[in-house]
Formats: sequence, structure tokens, C-alpha cells
Amino acid sequence: MNMEVTAALCILGSILCLLLREYQRPQAALLGIAVIVLALLGAMPEVQRITAAAAELYSRSELSGSYFSVLCKALGIACLTRIGTDICRDCGEAAIGSAVELCGRICLASLALPLFLSLAETVLEVLP
Repeated sequence: MNMEVTAALCILGSILCLLLREYQRPQAALLGIAVIVLALLGAMPEVQRITAAAAELYSRSELSGSYFSVLCKALGIACLTRIGTDICRDCGEAAIGSAVELCGRICLASLALPLFLSLAETVLEVLP
């Protein structure tokens, strides 16, 4: 799906959500989630192209493949956290949105922990 179609879908979905929210708030939230899912599915070919190009570029470097994997996972966690938080806040559940943010931060810290430990070991080996 190209950007024009995605933008039109999102604008139309937003207008419908705005109209529906006045009478059927739960259905408006479900419609919003459906529009988000459709927009993300439409962007998947582009995400695959970007990931393939980045993987090719990364394979030329002499860095460990685990770094690229961690980077991709961190980007995915950040995107999902943002979308989840925004959906919760749009539904009027700011506290749940904050919990989603906190969980996302915890997942990122857990994902980065092996890298931090590796860096700390390297620093300790260099220091006398």
C-alpha cells in the first residue's frame, strides 16, 4: 500500500472514529485499532525492504550479528510501546498507557543488559 492510500485510510478512519465516538465509544476504539493494524500491514513491505538493506549493510561490517538483532528488537519494542500507549490514552485509560510505557522501558533495559555487561567486561579488561 502506498503512502497516499495509507494517509487516506487513516484520515477516513479518524473521521469515522470521531463521528462514532459520540454514540458508540467502544466501537470507535475498535475501529481505531483496526485502522492502525491495516496501516501497519500496508507498511510491512517497506519495513522488509529497509530491514533487508540494513542487514546487507550490517553483514559487510565486522560487528557481531547479535548487535543488529538487538537494534531491530529495540526498534520494534519502541514502536509497539508507542502505539499501545497512544491507543490506551485515546480510550481514556492514561494509567494503563503509563503501564505500557513502563513495561516497554523494562523490556528495552532487559534487551540491552547483555550489551551493557559485555561493555563493562571490556572496560574492566582495559583498566589496570
